[in-house]
Amino acid sequence: MARIDVPSWRSWTACANGGFCVMIGDIIFNAKDPELPPDFIFGEDADFLPEPSELPHLVSWDAGKPECLLQLVKELLQQYHQYQCQRLRDSSRLLFEYDSLLDDPNYGRSMEIYAGLKNSWTGEFSARFLLKLPVDFSNIPIYLLKDTALDPGEDVALLSVSFEDAEATQVFPKLYLSPSIEHALGGSSALHIPAFPSGGCLIDYVPQVCQLLTNKVQYVIQGYHKRREYIAAFLSHFGMGVVEYDAVGFTKLTLLLMWKDFCFLVHVDLPLYFPRDQPTLTFQSIYHFTSSGQLYSQVQKSYPYSPRWDGNEMAKRAKAYFKSFIPQFQEGAFANGKL
Repeated sequence: MARIDVPSWRSWTACANGGFCVMIGDIIFNAKDPELPPDFIFGEDADFLPEPSELPHLVSWDAGKPECLLQLVKELLQQYHQYQCQRLRDSSRLLFEYDSLLDDPNYGRSMEIYAGLKNSWTGEFSARFLLKLPVDFSNIPIYLLKDTALDPGEDVALLSVSFEDAEATQVFPKLYLSPSIEHALGGSSALHIPAFPSGGCLIDYVPQVCQLLTNKVQYVIQGYHKRREYIAAFLSHFGMGVVEYDAVGFTKLTLLLMWKDFCFLVHVDLPLYFPRDQPTLTFQSIYHFTSSGQLYSQVQKSYPYSPRWDGNEMAKRAKAYFKSFIPQFQEGAFANGKL
C-alpha cells in the first residue's frame, strides 16, 4: 500500500529523565485513497494500544473537515494520559500521590504523568509528575518581561517531580519557568526550591513551591512600586540636583551635589528585590581621576537603612548620610586621585 507521511505530531509530557520530552507519532494516510482515516505509529512506547472505539473522530472520520485530524490527535493524547494513569496502579504509593493531586482543582486539571519501564533487576518502576503551577504572573511589570530574545508564548511555571522508585525513597523535584518569567525574577539562580522531604507527599510539597514562587513574584511587584516611591521622594528632596533617573524600571538615579565648593556625583542603584535588599551608593568625584583614567569613586553598600522606612524617610536618611560621609570621600579623592 502506498502511503503519505505527514510530519510527526508532538506533545510535551513528563519524561523518564525527570524533565520534559516530546512524544512523537507518525500520521500515515493512504496515498491511493486519502479520504480514508489515517493510521498512527507511536514512538518507543510500543505497549500503548489505543482503543479505536473511544476515538470518535476516527470512527466518524471526515476528511473534509480541517479540524478533524486535530481533534483525533487530542483524543489519542487523552488515551495516552489514561494509559499512564493505569500503569500507576502497580504502586499504591504512586497512585496515592496521583489521586491526591487529582482531587485538588488547583493541580488535577493540568497534571501529566509518565510511568517508566520496570527495572529488570528490582521490579521497580519510576514515575514522573509534571504540574502547571497556579501562580499569577499578570501583575509583573511589563518592562521585566520584554527583554527576552524570543516570545515564549504563555508565561508559565512547571514543576517536575521524579520518583525513582515506587516507595518514594528517592524523589527529585525541578522547577521550570518560561524565559520571560525567569528573566523577571532575576535569572535561574534567583529561585531555589526546597528538597522533597523524606516521607513527604506531593499534596503537601506542591503548595509550598507555589507559595515560594508566589512570594517571589510579589517581591518583584512590590519592589517596582517601592522603587518608584523611592525615586519620587529623591526628586522631591534633591530637586535640581537630580541629573537623571530610570523612568521605566526605577532602578537607577544620579545626583549632582556640592559640599563646600566640592562637587561630586552620587549614583544610586536599586536592586530587583528592593526594599528587602539595600540600594548601592557610588560616590564619584568630578575632578579626580585614578591611574587608569577613570573618575575616582567609592562604593558604599553598608549605611543606615531599613526596609521598613517609606520613600520619604529613606531620602531624608540618605541626605543625612551624604553630609556625614562627604568629608571622608573628599579626603580620599584628594589623596588617591589626580586632577
